[in-house]
Amino acid sequence: MMEIRFSKYIAAAAIAAAMLSGCSLQSNPETVPVTSSGTKVRLSFYGNEDETVITDIKGYRFHDGILKEIIIPELTDEGTYTFGTAAFAGDLYLLANAGNIGGTESLSPGNTQEKDFISMTDRPEAMVSGGFAMCGKVRLGEFPGNTVDAVMTRSVARIDICGAEKGVRITEVKISGLADIGYVNPQDGISSPPGASFSGEPFLKEFNGAPLEGGKERLLYAVEQKSPGITAEIITESGGGRQKLTAVLPDILARNMVYTINVYGKGAEITSSLAGEDWESGNEADSGKIPGGLIDIGRSQLHDGIEINGTLDTVYVTHLANSFSLSVLAARGASVAVSGRIDGVEIRQDAPKSTDLEPVQDIYVTSRLRMPGIPEERMYIDIWEEGRITGRITLIFRQNPVKIEGAVRFGSDGVCDFGRYIDGELARISVPEGSMMLVEFAKDGPPWMKAEETARNPESSEGREYRLLGGWKPNDPEADGRVQEGKIVFCDMDGNNREEYTVRRLNWGLPVVKMGDTWWAKYNLRGNSRDFSAQITPDKDPASHDMVAGMLVSASDSVLLELMGDQYQGGNTDGLKLSTDGQVYYYNGFSSSAQNFGDIDPASMTPDGYRIPDYDDYAFFSANDNFNIGGTGTRTFRNISGKDVTVTVSERTASFLGLEYGTVAIYDFEYEGNHWVLYGPGHQWNSDKGNVARMNILLATFGDSGKSWGMEGYASSDRPGQNWMKFTAHNIWKTRTIRCIKTPVEYIYE
Repeated sequence: MMEIRFSKYIAAAAIAAAMLSGCSLQSNPETVPVTSSGTKVRLSFYGNEDETVITDIKGYRFHDGILKEIIIPELTDEGTYTFGTAAFAGDLYLLANAGNIGGTESLSPGNTQEKDFISMTDRPEAMVSGGFAMCGKVRLGEFPGNTVDAVMTRSVARIDICGAEKGVRITEVKISGLADIGYVNPQDGISSPPGASFSGEPFLKEFNGAPLEGGKERLLYAVEQKSPGITAEIITESGGGRQKLTAVLPDILARNMVYTINVYGKGAEITSSLAGEDWESGNEADSGKIPGGLIDIGRSQLHDGIEINGTLDTVYVTHLANSFSLSVLAARGASVAVSGRIDGVEIRQDAPKSTDLEPVQDIYVTSRLRMPGIPEERMYIDIWEEGRITGRITLIFRQNPVKIEGAVRFGSDGVCDFGRYIDGELARISVPEGSMMLVEFAKDGPPWMKAEETARNPESSEGREYRLLGGWKPNDPEADGRVQEGKIVFCDMDGNNREEYTVRRLNWGLPVVKMGDTWWAKYNLRGNSRDFSAQITPDKDPASHDMVAGMLVSASDSVLLELMGDQYQGGNTDGLKLSTDGQVYYYNGFSSSAQNFGDIDPASMTPDGYRIPDYDDYAFFSANDNFNIGGTGTRTFRNISGKDVTVTVSERTASFLGLEYGTVAIYDFEYEGNHWVLYGPGHQWNSDKGNVARMNILLATFGDSGKSWGMEGYASSDRPGQNWMKFTAHNIWKTRTIRCIKTPVEYIYE
């Protein structure tokens, strides 16, 4: 007979007692009545309360490879389970919450072979529907009169999703490649049963109406498996745009492990990563729940920043670069294994030594500087005896005390390389009390970033907070795609104890002119509307703002056609080029379906840092929604906002691609000495070749799903004195000219 003491650290033993009160004695002829004494076995396992509840537990004693008896335990007042065994020989397998697992009902003493019991399989649903199926094992007869520990492990793994950034909303997760069946009991090495399928219906989680933002959620439970490939597709929303990410899960999913898909970043910088850790309580920092593993501080080599708790089983490692060693104590015959993996942490083991409570292993740990923004992570040193874990030491690698929210995310080399142009608020950064943040640049390097300390309570002891701003320089001749670099420095108030990090971006821009409070691009977009390299950049600007109109009037036809830019349809960033079939004009690539410029993200069709103008932006150049600015010549009008604007209308004729195009009008608007010139090819209104309104410039306009601004022009020889700036209804598939504006930016540098 055997007594098993139930030791449950997350939920109270009384919960299990209530659930098992009806399971002490049954008339099943395969069960053995219990007595009142015997060997005690302590069950240990981790998890949240709802993941550790036991609804039923049975013992299966095997000897010489054959099932000898099935034992249903009795729960004592002391919180122990008593298993009555006919003999103290063989192995006692423990199965908890296995009532819905197929095959358990056919287990028969005297007939069932141990190998068949170990190889039982079922679907993941069966392993969780009656509570989490859990397994343990005790070798009988080796510990008479003593309490023996049995670690219970779940038969499944758990997969979570974590939205690590505010402003990034997870709307859908789909996981493919999971096995449909798996082993209930642990195997010699992780594998999947013969006949397991990995091509079934993918798991799908839709966060309908309540996207996951800045939080964590359980997705599913999966069987332990070796898969040919498991992938997760995550749909996110940020800044009005949608993005699909792909995370690759390990080919091997281990039982009793939690795999977390982390989603980081904002906008085009959204990324995903995967972390795996043992299944334990997320709020439990103490590793002393499994008895056995201790640290010998006297023999360990520790440095500043390394702390060990009072029970000698948890090591707290500072975020700074470290190298230290631990001497691990355990019982005679025990072995040590390291579980978990953290990027930047290397652990090396010496050959094991084993005497009574002497160091069985020297563990050497090297960890590099932990980047700001990386959460606290853990690794484990497990003490193994007779095929089970009897002790655990937890290594907790603390997060950098500098906290960062936003687009800045440092790689393992301490570099944040955006690889594109970006400006505006890059990050909000908090530093601990007694520290400050600086921004530095190479000698003569442009100050394209700045740190702005936010208002704070001078009596506060919570440190300082900063906004890191990326700046913009109008008409920067160096905005040609070259790399800009700067350093973020965290240090003491006296400048000592510096931590340096590098931030890089590509310096791109468009030639601009300021009209009122808005910086307008001087030229129409062409080619890929998102690609700076396809546009006229400041280093290649052919004319100053006051000379653009004259340049367009006098340019050759071929140069004028290039400067006119392309046409666009909503959602398609590829420019539609003016083409001819030898008789009529059309735009190559025209589609009868398109998205609505009025509804899509205004930054989705322009280079980074720019956007599609809205009603108010274009209203600067008109007196009302249907305004005749007049024919050729110069005149002044009062615009919708009450400002006096002067416009000069010029005309010329042109032939493009071997055909006569006819009259091209050029509209030069002047305000406070600055000139903005409206020009462009006419739009195409349907898919029929030749249906190009040559003097009707339809402008991509954001914010109204039915109307767009446009210049309805007429040649002076046809309708003298008529050129109408209009905000009128147009269908969505008509092509548009894109003239973008600079997205407002707080920091403008010289």
